[in-house]
Amino acid sequence: MNNKNILSLCISLTLFCANANASAVNLSSLYKDSLENNPELKSAAYEIERAQRQQEQISGLYRPQVDAGLQYGALRNDWTTMNETDGQGAEASLRAGQNLYNSELNASARLAEQTTQLTQVSYQVALEGLKLNVAASYLNAFKQQESLKQAQANLEAIGEQLAQMKHRFANGLVPENDVKETQAQYDLSLTSVIFAENSVDKALDALYELTGKSYDSVLPLALEQVQFEAPKATFSQWEQKAQKANPQMQIQQQLVSLSREQIALAEAGHMPTLGLVAEYRYAFASQSRSNGMNDSKGDFNDLDNNSTLFAGIAMSLPVYRGGATTSKVEQANIQYQQSLQLQEQTWREVTRDIRSTEKDLRALESAERAYQQAVRSAKSALVATEQGFEVGNRTIVDVLNATTQLYQARQQLSNSQIDFLIASLQLRFLAGELTEQDLIDVNALTSQKAL
Repeated sequence: MNNKNILSLCISLTLFCANANASAVNLSSLYKDSLENNPELKSAAYEIERAQRQQEQISGLYRPQVDAGLQYGALRNDWTTMNETDGQGAEASLRAGQNLYNSELNASARLAEQTTQLTQVSYQVALEGLKLNVAASYLNAFKQQESLKQAQANLEAIGEQLAQMKHRFANGLVPENDVKETQAQYDLSLTSVIFAENSVDKALDALYELTGKSYDSVLPLALEQVQFEAPKATFSQWEQKAQKANPQMQIQQQLVSLSREQIALAEAGHMPTLGLVAEYRYAFASQSRSNGMNDSKGDFNDLDNNSTLFAGIAMSLPVYRGGATTSKVEQANIQYQQSLQLQEQTWREVTRDIRSTEKDLRALESAERAYQQAVRSAKSALVATEQGFEVGNRTIVDVLNATTQLYQARQQLSNSQIDFLIASLQLRFLAGELTEQDLIDVNALTSQKAL
């Protein structure tokens, strides 16, 4: 066995082992992996916990606030040039307070509650977005695999034609030009396979981004089981659903509510606060002495321990803050108006996406039937062209073009079918209706031949 044959055998064995160890993933498994390992979803969950901790911190300000203190120090007083007094001592203190009325604290509590609700909505939006991303990425990987499949089939068909041309040329049945033209078409088809393989690898890399796991392929779907019919609901019906349940609209609605609470918080800066206060002070280990200017310093005299207790109601009213409070109110109102404009812009974008997606579905529904007919026509055209070539009415170029056209038609058919599935899921996502069951339904299309 020569070196070339040995090398070919080694490559074949390597590819066989790689295929034997290859793991393919279905949509349900991919979604499960993404739930367990998606950083964006985990980040949204941590954001909920962070907001809840902040809410707990504000709630703690409604409960009594107690502070304890201990201090020790020395004191010196020069009462006159003829006499001085100095001393030292320690003091312990305990201070307690309880808010009775604090408009700013109340507004902060409502704002914290609204923020927590926003994080919870954001988590649900992240979850719904993950469902769509997983499904779309899976279907895109499947589409790239189908494109590779058709490119390989086209390469194989042209390879067979190349072998026939070489055999016929060797027997003097066709000119050398036919062999060269077939070889050129084969080389072009080979580049198509190379780029298709690259597209498959990049599509699988997108799955890694979602789950942190690498996959060799996705399980194919039985597209012939899909009912390619656009939803019967009108544009206005889908828009009405989106107005209530669209993920992005839900976030914008929460942001508008949050902006209202920001106004209330800023306005609370004008309001007084009222609270109970109590303070206990205990002075101990106190000593003092008094000396004349010309007298030597004497010994310290111990002072009696003493305690002081104060309890009452304290009120604070912000009278003037240099215009800062008024400016904060104006700023909050500006932010509120800004949030309304962003909400309107988001709604317009959602409306555009809904209309665009539904139009895509209707176009893909019609295109699917047209591509089905195109495949049948291309197949018939290839047979007729091959027959014409046998009798000398067609050239090898005609045969090669007809062959490529057939596999391109098949690729366009599968692309349109997969795009229809993606658009269907996209429309349900925009309307806020995408559920895990939708992914289960798509996963049910997994081809039994691949299992």
